[in-house]
Amino acid sequence: MSFAVETYDLTKRYGNFRALDRLNIKIETSRIRVLLGPNGSGKTTFLHLISTVLRPSEGTASVLGYDIVRQQLQVRRLVAIAFQDPRGFWRHKPKHILSFHASMYGVREPERSKIVERTLKEFELWDSKDKKFMDLSGGQAKRLEVAKLFVSPPRLALLDEPTAMVDLDGKRLVWDKIKELSERGSTIIVATNEVREAEYLADKITIFSSGKDVVTDTLSNLKDSVRGGDVVDLEFAEPATSFVVEIIRTIPGTVGIIEVDPRHLRVSVTRSEDWLPIAVKHLQGVRIQSIHITEPSLDDIFMTIVKPRKSVA
Repeated sequence: MSFAVETYDLTKRYGNFRALDRLNIKIETSRIRVLLGPNGSGKTTFLHLISTVLRPSEGTASVLGYDIVRQQLQVRRLVAIAFQDPRGFWRHKPKHILSFHASMYGVREPERSKIVERTLKEFELWDSKDKKFMDLSGGQAKRLEVAKLFVSPPRLALLDEPTAMVDLDGKRLVWDKIKELSERGSTIIVATNEVREAEYLADKITIFSSGKDVVTDTLSNLKDSVRGGDVVDLEFAEPATSFVVEIIRTIPGTVGIIEVDPRHLRVSVTRSEDWLPIAVKHLQGVRIQSIHITEPSLDDIFMTIVKPRKSVA
């Protein structure tokens, strides 16, 4: 398997604070890797290092075969980044900003104008093409920041919280464009705090904490690793008897039971996809009116994997 990014004890210090701490990570080519973690966990620093915006304090990384310290120019030719905070001069217009980025990648006229027009329309910015950057809404500016990566698709695309400030319709638009970029052959790395974004995009997820790679896996596997993380709400036609509660308690994967009201039980389980068929079989003859399943949130995953709570006696 080939890797787009490999880091070797990659470290970034600011005084005594380590934003990245001897990070060793591998990211496969032609895949979407999502970096999850709270603010200050090192996600943005990692993107800035592998794009050569920052220089490491120690260690290094290989990006598409080039060293980020010794071969910065080669890396920059292959990598593009959409920053967390949209970047643009206050009086420049979206059509000029995208045209400039296309020219930087060697796209010439008349092809450049066609690409800029197409990209503005795809990101629903065509009607705002002549607005000054300072007059764009937060969502428009963020979509423009992401759109920069599409005027000349890079080998490695880095996106830092690509849908922050973007409304729900805009989020889906940006996510679909990111997936389209991946399908065209780009390797994608997305840093985000939003589990829904990770779920929609990721081939694999890396959870960051304190500048370190805590765990890398698929989102489904990460959710399944949360003991009792799935919550199954069972509503019965009649009040649940102690016998019904005891049946549920003995089903493998049951972690806890809360009586919301006499006809409503809230059950914490591990791997609801395995637990539920067994529960339905054991509860034959008991009239269940509704079943609702809630999966672990990003907070649940983070607290379980990164900051496991101490058990209470």
